[in-house]
Parts: sequence; structure tokens; C-alpha cells
Amino acid sequence: MAKNTHLEHLEDDILNSGSAGGKNAIQFLKELGKMLSQPKSGIRITTKWDGAPAIICGIDPTWGQFFVGTKSVFAKTNPKIMYTKEQIDQNYSGQLAQKLKDCLEHLPKLGITGVVQGDLLFTDDKSTDRIDGVKNIVFTPNTITYAVPDLSILGDKVSRAKVGIVFHTTYTGSSFQEMSASFGVDISKFKKTSDVFVTSADFDDASGAASFTDRESQKFNSMVNRADGSLRQASKFLDVLTATGDSKFVMATIFKQFFNSYIREGKRLPSVRAVAMDFAKYYSMLMDKEIEKKKTERSKKKYQDMKDMGLKFIQANQRPIYFTIASYMNLQEAKLFVIRKLEQVKSLGTFLKTEHGYRVTAPEGFVAIKSGKALKLVDRLEFSRANFSAAKSWDKA
Repeated sequence: MAKNTHLEHLEDDILNSGSAGGKNAIQFLKELGKMLSQPKSGIRITTKWDGAPAIICGIDPTWGQFFVGTKSVFAKTNPKIMYTKEQIDQNYSGQLAQKLKDCLEHLPKLGITGVVQGDLLFTDDKSTDRIDGVKNIVFTPNTITYAVPDLSILGDKVSRAKVGIVFHTTYTGSSFQEMSASFGVDISKFKKTSDVFVTSADFDDASGAASFTDRESQKFNSMVNRADGSLRQASKFLDVLTATGDSKFVMATIFKQFFNSYIREGKRLPSVRAVAMDFAKYYSMLMDKEIEKKKTERSKKKYQDMKDMGLKFIQANQRPIYFTIASYMNLQEAKLFVIRKLEQVKSLGTFLKTEHGYRVTAPEGFVAIKSGKALKLVDRLEFSRANFSAAKSWDKA
């Protein structure tokens, strides 16, 4: 697989890859169903921790020195690979620079021999707070607040640590440009140090809580069959949709923006018919805004023509658009069914901090990995909407 810089939502695969994306999503769901009902399956699950920023570190394969960086380690021009605190100061400032310095100071103590990627959980920004009357160590690396009881074995480890990180990706290759990624990091090979709280993203259901009952299996299989049926109706149209490129005003991109608009407004998708009607309105409104921005009559006419062509396209393809939306919603429904089951297993408390205290929330989500491909399983309304509006306490790279 390529470098692990971005993961797509399972249902978005139909807007990225057309009918092939639909088949891929169905196969993922079927394997997830097997995993939750049979001893063996061809899929692996990792927990998606809400850490930030992404940290890439290890031994530079060219120079043999320990380095740290963010995803910009893999930038084609001006990659930021840092071996000293002075180099960090040259490239970054503020809290992000300090976090990278803390990583450079403490992560070499793990004895990492290759190159790995993880999400930072905390440095010196831990605090203590009472949740339901219990004293907890809390940290909020991004949107979700993680809490662990102060008087616990895990709490003691977190309390002592100068840095907390969850690793999820291993890189191999003779240079950064040639590196390829594989999901998973064997943290058992790392040296032990109380200065670093390190955990793996691998999903561990030691209790067996995340297993389908026979009734749940039947319900889930019915959901997958419904998604498969609607995708068969939409497949030709999906290939037309995704063949038009990835510029700002192609329909596949606008469909993504349209579905995200519901999340931003905190709304679940209503009926398929209502969503289909909303899409034409959304497209018209989006193009009107662009036309209004244009300063010359020539530019205005160009976008007016684009709008007219788009509305004709929508009008001429009402039935396949209906099944495209149905497929998207059916895939989302089956995905959420899996998420609810997986959420029954968690090691740390997860909360959203509000004006009125802490509100219990689910973990960010999970990543499903099959044959080197990965898709994320996230309840987008619960987590993504919060992430759209979350204020970060550090500067992004």
C-alpha cells in the first residue's frame, strides 16, 4: 500500500472508485460480518484513536540517525525530517514545535529500529479532573477527551509518562521516497521506559463482547444484501460519475460535499427520496454562489452554463441518482451496525468536553484492513461533525 497519509470512509468508496468501490465496500462488510460471527476471517481491525498530530519517527534508512516529523516527512518538495531540536525550531513554532521536541527527546528510548507512524496522545498537556465523582487523568489531543482513573495501573503509567503515543503503521524501504506502508506495529519489540506511554492500535476483544448473536448476524446480512442490491442498480452511473475527474465542480466531488453538509448541520440523512430532492437544490445553490463570486460577465456565463448542464444531468439521471443515494445510505447503515458492536470494547473512557462538563461519547472509530487495503469505520455524525468545528490546542503542520 502507499504511504498512510489519508483514509477514506467506507461509504465514500463508491464516490471515489465507482462500481469497483461498491464491490470493495461490500466485500469489506461481508468480511466484517465473518469476523464478528466466526473464529477466522480475512479482515483485521484497528482502533482509530483521536490523536494528533501524526508523528513519523525512527531511524533514517539513509543516514542511520533517529528522526521525528509529521506527515510532511513524505513531502515531494522540501520534506521536513528533523534530527535535532534546532531543526525543529527552523521548521515549526509554538506548541507543535514543543511537542516534536518532546518526541525527539523521549521516543528514541523505545529503541525503534525502523520507521513507524503514530498519533500523539499527550506530552505535557495532561491534567486531572473529576468525572462522575472519580479523579481521572485526562488528555484531549484533538476532539475526544480520553480519561483514565488516577488510582489504576493504567493511570499510573499515563501519569509517569512524558509522552503518550499510539502506533499504527510500519514503513519499509531504503529511502523515504521509496517507502511503502503496512498497517500495524509490533510494540512488543520496543524497549520499556516509563517516560513513554505507548500502545498499539490493534483491536483486542479479549472479553468476546464484540460478537454477533445469530439474530444480529441475520439482521446485518440483510443490510449488506440491501446495499448490494442498490449498488447493482447504481453501478453504471457510479462509473460515469467517477470518470469525470476530481476537480471542484464534478458531480462525485459535489456528492461528497453534499453528504458532508448534513454532518456539519448535525443531521442524519432522511429518506432516500428527500435526499435526492435536496441534492438538486444543493447543486443549484452551490453554483449560484460561485456565479455570484465571479467579476466578469464571461466568467459568470461560464459558470451559468456549467450550472445549466449540471441540472440537466441531474434531471436526466433521477433514477440512478436515487439508487446512488440509496447505496450510500445502505452502506452507512451496515457500517454503523458494525461500529455499535465494536464500541462495546474499550480500554479508556472517551468523552466530549462541553460547557456543562463531560459527555460520554464513542471512540473515534475503527479501521478495517483487508488484503493491504483499508477503509475507516466512523460514525460521522457523532465524531466528524465535532471534528469540523473543534478548536485544536496545537498548530497543524
